[in-house]
Amino acid sequence: MTRPRRRLRLVALDLDGTTLNPDHALTPKTIEAIRAVTALGVQVVLASGRLPHSIVPLARKLGLEGVHIGLNGGVAFDLAGNLRHKHLLSLEQLTLAHRYMEAEGLSPMVFGAGGLWASHHAEALDFLHRSGEPLPIPYDPAHLEAITDPAKMVVVLPPGPRDQTIAGHLEPRVHVVRSAPQFLEIMPPGVTKGVALTEYLADLGIHKDEVMAIGDSENDSSLLAAAGFGVAMGNAVAVLRDQADALTESNLEDGVAGALTRYVLDLR
Repeated sequence: MTRPRRRLRLVALDLDGTTLNPDHALTPKTIEAIRAVTALGVQVVLASGRLPHSIVPLARKLGLEGVHIGLNGGVAFDLAGNLRHKHLLSLEQLTLAHRYMEAEGLSPMVFGAGGLWASHHAEALDFLHRSGEPLPIPYDPAHLEAITDPAKMVVVLPPGPRDQTIAGHLEPRVHVVRSAPQFLEIMPPGVTKGVALTEYLADLGIHKDEVMAIGDSENDSSLLAAAGFGVAMGNAVAVLRDQADALTESNLEDGVAGALTRYVLDLR
């Protein structure tokens, strides 16, 4: 498929590695393209693994309204901070994953609907803060029940055979997915960006064939599957490039702007 089946009414965009450049910033070309698309009445939804805290400023800079997806589908929220959908880890799931990760010598970070929790400082927390995430809230691993609205757990781990080992031990009680080369994430079963997008499309009465999704990583696979037309970035992982209906330039080359121009602006 080289173009969407129907005129698009909604575009879902991953952030890091997709809409944001390698410096985790919005470029003027991308901002211009997104604003041009919304001026035509096409809704743009940001769909990220980030917390709402760091998605809202980006949405406002782009002039977006409506509902956006955070925490890899754990929450859907509006810019006033109201949660439209929320899917959380149970205390049992959180405890299971937390104990296993600690036994494996990994330091979990827990992302909740309203904040980021860490039991001790790690270099990854500095990276996340520079990218716009809030400073972490300290927690005692012996009292995980103190973490409010836990939506996902994240560990720093390079890709490799341990991904499958961890998934084999923890699934299907939780879902294991890679969101970036350095991050492996633990989610509630059945919670993905794609499920969150499908829930929102049902609220709006929009058919999936009227939707385009753009992403770059493994956790964007469900997002592309939930859209009628899926686009992979030039810097996307191989499995996503194979899945996509079309490819665009990398996030270093304003690939989102290129896709919006080809599949929305040039078709109007």
